[in-house]
Amino acid sequence: MQDKQESGAAGWRLEKGDGPGVLVLSGEIDFSVAPAVRERLTEMAEAGGGEIVLDMGELTYIDSSGLALLLELRKLLQEKGRTVRIRAIAPQVRKLMQLTQIGELFGMPEQG
Repeated sequence: MQDKQESGAAGWRLEKGDGPGVLVLSGEIDFSVAPAVRERLTEMAEAGGGEIVLDMGELTYIDSSGLALLLELRKLLQEKGRTVRIRAIAPQVRKLMQLTQIGELFGMPEQG
């Protein structure tokens, strides 16, 4: 298993962050890369214990398939008594998460 990072041909990247359970997701996630991102994100999330913290400060684009994979991750972790939350998010992704009301499921604070 690669601990450091996984890069996709379409410009997405997933790597361990600066603390336990922190995963940094960057680049662009759309339907063409969602299966690969889902597989790697699930693998990395299951490798640890406790809370997963997503840093999406450098995620420049996400479509509905990307939002769906985040919801799947949340459900998977909930079934194991674990949580996932967002600690950083790019403005354009924040807007989409707010419009779809998905952000609150991940503890994303409202920006005033």
